[in-house]
Amino acid sequence: MMNRTKNPLVSIGVLLLTLFGGVFLLAGQVSAQTTTSSFSSFPRFNPPPCDFSDNFYTENGFSVLNLDTAGAGRFGNFRQFGPPAFLPGQPNWVNDTTCTNNDPGRTRNVRILATTGAYKDDDGAPTQFFSLIAFLLNENFFSGGANATPNARGYTTEQIVAQFEAYGGLSQRVNGVLAPNPCGSMADPTIAATPCFPVTSVATPHLRQDWRISSNRNAIDGSSGDPTTPFGYFCDDLTGSWIITYSWFTAFSVGGFSNTGARINPTPTCQNLLAIASKQNGVNVDGTPILVTGDEQNFLEGDGTSSAFGLGPSSQPPPTAPCLAEGQEDIGGADGGAVWLICPTILDPRSGAIAPDAFLDVVRRFTFNGIQPIDPRFAQNFQCLKQTGQYAVNGVCQNPPPPTL
Repeated sequence: MMNRTKNPLVSIGVLLLTLFGGVFLLAGQVSAQTTTSSFSSFPRFNPPPCDFSDNFYTENGFSVLNLDTAGAGRFGNFRQFGPPAFLPGQPNWVNDTTCTNNDPGRTRNVRILATTGAYKDDDGAPTQFFSLIAFLLNENFFSGGANATPNARGYTTEQIVAQFEAYGGLSQRVNGVLAPNPCGSMADPTIAATPCFPVTSVATPHLRQDWRISSNRNAIDGSSGDPTTPFGYFCDDLTGSWIITYSWFTAFSVGGFSNTGARINPTPTCQNLLAIASKQNGVNVDGTPILVTGDEQNFLEGDGTSSAFGLGPSSQPPPTAPCLAEGQEDIGGADGGAVWLICPTILDPRSGAIAPDAFLDVVRRFTFNGIQPIDPRFAQNFQCLKQTGQYAVNGVCQNPPPPTL
């Protein structure tokens, strides 16, 4: 860590998602079963997410001038309609005075409805939800840019945010084939320059699978890194920002050509591991396996100390020719896409943090039963959090807890 067989429905789904974006996502919302006919009320003490105030961004080392540009797409200023919203006239955010009432000084009156699902990096649980507020395209989005002044502890905002990775998986299917390389600075120079998959947008229709995030990292158990990076996501990263670590399946997994024109065939090891991963986790919209943990990613990258899919160095050594690669975009903005995200994870999505008018933003595919999330557990958890304030258990909503006397 920076640290099945092909289904024709997959290709059709990706094409339509690319052409028509969120309009075609209005069908197929998976609802969890409930244990009662309805839930009229439950204790609500976790407020739903809102954008931060300009002053709070400034105090935490961000350039509001750059955040308020169209490229950043800051909720409250831009993207009120359109993706990730998928219904006609559905807003991604609304003006709401309860924001500053609930969190005075830190927020402005922009409440976020678009709620993006993500796996928890350490265990793969589909329980994380965040608000994708803005895209940071280069270092100038931090106050002072490359010459930012460190805080009282000696760290810049960029240094803190760099410790927390959001793992983005862009679709690799280009003109009907899986491209083994990203376009731009992350590309492996030993692989042919084309085809390459674009890295200029992380909008949901461009993703092959749902996000994975490292909000579990903290200084207490050492998961945040070494003593020089003593940070915890919810303690130090006060705007909930991330650096994006992009990942992709290499030519050893999907085939391709070298920069000299020599054909590269998928290795038997990668074919076997991808088949095991697909059987365990399911497949993405581009036909590659879903990955839900950092261990799975590390294993496929060839980390000899990791294990995944019930395999380990003793039963199945990690591949010597890596099946997966990862990288981060040029911090100067040369790739044209998001290097960082302001997308705070909801600390506790229970008990009201998922508002009745919020909607779920996840990767979906076309099936014979309509358009469905590639992982229905996100929709099950989301619906239960909305209806009862609790996570689903085995796909079933639980009765809300009794009121505290």
